[in-house]
Amino acid sequence: MLSFLDMVNHYLGYINVSVKIKNRIYVILGALGDLYLFYIAVRYLQNGHPFWGLLILLIALVLLYFVYLNTVYYFTQKKAPFDISPKIEKMLHMKPKEAEEDKPRRTMGGRNIPANGYFDEKKILPGKLTSTPIEQANIQNLASRLQQNQLLQMDYSGLGDREITEQARQTGKPVYASGPGALIPYFDMQTENDQLVVYAGMNQAEKQRVGVVSTVGLQNVADVRDQIELYLANATLVGGPFKVLGRTSVIEQANDFQVAVQLAYKHQGGTKPAPTSTDQMTRESTATSRRARYDDAPQTETESEPMTRTSRYHH
Repeated sequence: MLSFLDMVNHYLGYINVSVKIKNRIYVILGALGDLYLFYIAVRYLQNGHPFWGLLILLIALVLLYFVYLNTVYYFTQKKAPFDISPKIEKMLHMKPKEAEEDKPRRTMGGRNIPANGYFDEKKILPGKLTSTPIEQANIQNLASRLQQNQLLQMDYSGLGDREITEQARQTGKPVYASGPGALIPYFDMQTENDQLVVYAGMNQAEKQRVGVVSTVGLQNVADVRDQIELYLANATLVGGPFKVLGRTSVIEQANDFQVAVQLAYKHQGGTKPAPTSTDQMTRESTATSRRARYDDAPQTETESEPMTRTSRYHH
């Protein structure tokens, strides 16, 4: 019986269902396993082994209590009476993890909006930060502060080693403990010595310098600043420890955190629209064939836009 339950539990890891449904299945399996323990306890008592029978019966009663708690929690909207879970969590210094809900989170448009405002995604390009060792240390300190305030969860997005292994095999990329990263609570960009310096922190009072923007899109910032105005659209903490495939299982490796930035732009003295992301992606498939024609073509006014891999062929 226990081998059967273990086999079912093993294969449940490969089923792509919501966490709530999967937990309900685990509750049912736990109830079946508990009934089997009651059966074993009764058989021991019938065969003249009162010590083992009563011991197993006591364990089964304790497990029955937790089956009851989980049944109320996952199958109803009520709170179970005589729930000692908070006391156990406090005694073991555990932090309760909320179950994933099937309904979407109530965010504006389904997105997390940065504190400094919303920018048109069609006019946002990725930037690259160049950081000194001191600025790298500031980034690691910021990561620690985010974890202390539960703004950065290092739980591999709730994935187990089996799911991490499957994801690493499918993507061929490492799986980070920080998942997609965390939006930094406060960030700002200032001009210092003709450089775009990025500051980040838990708030304005704790901001620290984390790097200098060196490129926007595929161009150096110095090459486009006299043609466009740049604004810091968002800053995200990414990286950190990650797991990769080993010979027999996944292996966790240490890694520094980084700050990923995106910059919004507009033309100086005008509101000329930039090419949309859709246009850029459509032209990417024909970029190679148009490269030769671009080299011979005269430059136009749109050259003042920051280049991406495809925007230079937008003619």
